[in-house]
Amino acid sequence: MKRLAVLGICISMFFPFVAAAHDVFPPNWRGLDGTTYQEWQFGSGDNPAAPDVINNNYGDASASITVGNFGEGWMDNPGLGTQTGMWDLGSGGQIILDIDNQHISAGFGDICIQVTYYAGIFVAPTVAVPGAQFISSQTVLVELDGVLGAWYLDQSIWRIEPNPISEQIIVTSDSSGGVIDQIVVDTICVPEPATIALLTVAGLAILRRRRVPI
Repeated sequence: MKRLAVLGICISMFFPFVAAAHDVFPPNWRGLDGTTYQEWQFGSGDNPAAPDVINNNYGDASASITVGNFGEGWMDNPGLGTQTGMWDLGSGGQIILDIDNQHISAGFGDICIQVTYYAGIFVAPTVAVPGAQFISSQTVLVELDGVLGAWYLDQSIWRIEPNPISEQIIVTSDSSGGVIDQIVVDTICVPEPATIALLTVAGLAILRRRRVPI
């Protein structure tokens, strides 16, 4: 027990940004044209839950939560480390995210998903994006609570082709249960080269028209 506590202190000293941010792997496209950004911190028990932070010029985003067997539902401060505001999904519970997206026919869409969850007495939840291809994933320790387990953040990258007008992300807890503290989702629409060329030509045509004297 003492070793876990000491290890947690050492990790917080060397990686303080991890415990504070919960946005460890932001994609390099964030903030560019054709992108969206949504962050759910679950500071209240609202269901469906609106994002606490959102930058989406193409519509809305929401999270619908279904609590499975033995789940406690929303909890403010259950004593699992320093994290507050989370959903105990129980066995097979789900959080379903619906996110509006820029719609450009053809091309493709990339999705970056970061899920902060509790592991120890529970295991990592599964993440699925219907119609998308899994590209890669990575995991980082967020916080050791020194008692039952630790908080981890999983990032996964997905690609949908052709790019859809909206996407759905499904986070499902294991049969043993699962607790979710935060979810961050970034998306980007990448037009195919032919579409980019057409948009460029259209933009040049508009500029030429503006230069014509009245």
